Amino acid sequence: MQYLGKLKSRYCERSIMRATIVDLRKVMQREGIDAWISPSSDAHQSEYPTEYDKCRRFLSGFTGSAGTLLVLKEEAYLWTDGRYFLQAESELKDSGITLMKMGEPGVPTLDELLEKKLKSGEVLGFNGSVLSFSEGKVIAGKVVKNGVKLKIGKDITNEIWLDRPERPHSKVFILDEKYAGKSASTKINEVRERMNGKDLLIISSLSDIAWLTNLRAFDIQCNPLFLSYFVLEKDRATIFIQDKSLTDEVREYLKKNGIDIKPYDDFDETVADISHKEILFDEADVSYKTFISISKKENANKLYSVLSPVTYLKNIKSDVEVANTKKSHIRDGVYMAKYIYWLKNQVKNGANLTEKTASDYLDNLRREDELFLDLSFPTISGYADNGAIVHYEAEYETAKKLEAKGLYLFDSGATYKDGTTDVTRTISLGENTYEEKLHYTLVTIGMLRLLNTKFKRGAIGVSLDIKAREALWDYGLDYNHGTGHGVGFVNTVHEMPTSIRNKINKDVYRNLEFEPGMIMSDEPGVYISGKHGIRMEILMTVVDKGEGFLGFEPLTMAPIDNEPLLVDVMTKRDIEFYNNYQKQVYDYISGGLNEEEKAWLKEVTKEI
Repeated sequence: MQYLGKLKSRYCERSIMRATIVDLRKVMQREGIDAWISPSSDAHQSEYPTEYDKCRRFLSGFTGSAGTLLVLKEEAYLWTDGRYFLQAESELKDSGITLMKMGEPGVPTLDELLEKKLKSGEVLGFNGSVLSFSEGKVIAGKVVKNGVKLKIGKDITNEIWLDRPERPHSKVFILDEKYAGKSASTKINEVRERMNGKDLLIISSLSDIAWLTNLRAFDIQCNPLFLSYFVLEKDRATIFIQDKSLTDEVREYLKKNGIDIKPYDDFDETVADISHKEILFDEADVSYKTFISISKKENANKLYSVLSPVTYLKNIKSDVEVANTKKSHIRDGVYMAKYIYWLKNQVKNGANLTEKTASDYLDNLRREDELFLDLSFPTISGYADNGAIVHYEAEYETAKKLEAKGLYLFDSGATYKDGTTDVTRTISLGENTYEEKLHYTLVTIGMLRLLNTKFKRGAIGVSLDIKAREALWDYGLDYNHGTGHGVGFVNTVHEMPTSIRNKINKDVYRNLEFEPGMIMSDEPGVYISGKHGIRMEILMTVVDKGEGFLGFEPLTMAPIDNEPLLVDVMTKRDIEFYNNYQKQVYDYISGGLNEEEKAWLKEVTKEI
C-alpha cells in the first residue's frame, strides 16, 4: 500500500493521501474525467481485496475494509458504515475528505450526491472491472438520464501508484473430501440442476469458486481464496486462473473433475464473445464491465439476474461440514479459555502487556493447531475506549497498555482445515463501573436470547434481530451494525447473504430464509465513545426443531466471563440460558486444559 516508501505514521499516511488526491485530479483532468469513484472491492467483489486492489485505501488513507471514495474537481467524499465511523473520523481528520456516515439521517447516498453535483456533459469515471453491476446500474441510472457520460475502461489509479504490489499468485491446494464432504464434480452437478435449463452461469465470487472446486489458496490475507473466474455450462466447466497458481497435482485434479483451464486474463475476452445464450449471473458479484460485455445487443444473449445457485448451496452446510466445524470450534474454545486464563493472571500480576502483545499470544495458540491454515481475520484487540471502535486494529507503536481495571474486547478467529471460527469476548481486567457491568450484562442477555430463539420456517434475519436488541432497547441503547453474518466453511468469515439485521435487504432475493445447516454469528454490542466497547459473539447453526419450527445450536465453545455480570438484571430464563451455555462450554473444552486452567474454568462456568 506504499506510495513513496513505507508509511510510518498516521500523520504521514494522511499527508501522502493528500498527495494522491492531488495527483489523481491531474490524471482526471488529462483524461477528461470530472468525478472518479474508487470502491473497496476488486474484480470479484471480495470484502477483503488483495493488496494489489486496495486503490481506495491508497488514495484516501482510510484503512477500514468497507468504504467508497468519490473525488470531484474540488471536493472529496468517503462513505462507510457504522462499524467504521470512529475509525474514519480519526483517519480522515484534516485530510480534506468529507466523511459520509451511511444510513445516518440527512446523509445522501453516493448516487444521490452524484445526481446533485454532476451536470449534463460532465464525465463520471470508474474502473468497470471492480464496481459491481448492482452498484453501477444504480449510479448510471441516476446520472445518465441527466446527460452525464460514463468512462469505465481504464484504472487511472495505476498511473500514480508507482510501486503498486503485483497481483498475488499463491499455490492452490486441494481441500480433502473428508473435510469438504462432497467432490467437486458432485457439487458441479448439483449447481447444474439449479440452473433450470439455462445455458450458462458466470461465477465471479472467489468464495463461490473455492467452495465449488474444493480448492483453497492464500491470495488474500485471512481468506483461503485464489484469483479466478468460473463459467459453468450444461456440458462444460471452465476455470480462469493464473498459471503460476497451479501445481501438476491441481491440474490433474481439475481434469479429473471435468474442469477445463484457461488463463485468468482471458476471462474478459471470453465472456465478450458469448452470444445467443441464456446466461445466469448474480449482479452483486459480476462487475459492471462484465455485464456490459454480455449484454451487447449484437450478442443477442438473454440475461437472468439471480442469487447464484453456488452461493445458495454454499450457505447451507452439509452434515459433514457442520460436524467438522463443531470439531474446529471445540479446539478453538480451548485456545480461548487458555488465553483468558493466562491474560487475567498476567494483568493481575502487573505484566507489561499491550493490546497488541496480548493478542499475539492468542494468535500463536491457534497457529500451533495442526489443522491451522490462517487467521480468519486480523484480531481485534481493544482495551477500554478502544473497544468502542468496532473494527479497531491495534498497532505495536500505539497500542494501549492493559491495566487491572476496565473491560477488554477481543474479536478473533481462525480458518482450520475442518472449519472457520469467529468469536468475540469482552472480559473484566479488574474493577468495573456499574455502567460497564450493566452494559456487559445486557449484551450477554441479547446474545443468549437470540441463541435460544425458536422460530417458524420461512423466517429471515430481520424477523429475529429484535431478540438480540430488546434488552438494550429497554435501556435506550443500541448498536450500529448487523447482529449476525453468515460464516463460510474453510472460506470467508463473512459469508453473505445469510445475515441477521434490523434492516431488510433491498435486493429481495438476497433475504434468505433460514434453513438447517446455515452457520451464522450472533454478536450484539454496546459502544460508548471515549469510555468502553462491549461485544459478545458466538457462531451457531440452524437446526430443525420439528413441527415446522427451527432453532439454533451453538458452535462456539468459549467461556463467558462471570465477573462483570449483574445477575439481578437477568430474568429467570436469562439465567437458565446462561447456565446451559456455560455447562456446555465446560463439558466440551475442559478436557483440553491443564488442571489449573480446568479449575479456573469450573469457577467461571459455575451456575448463577
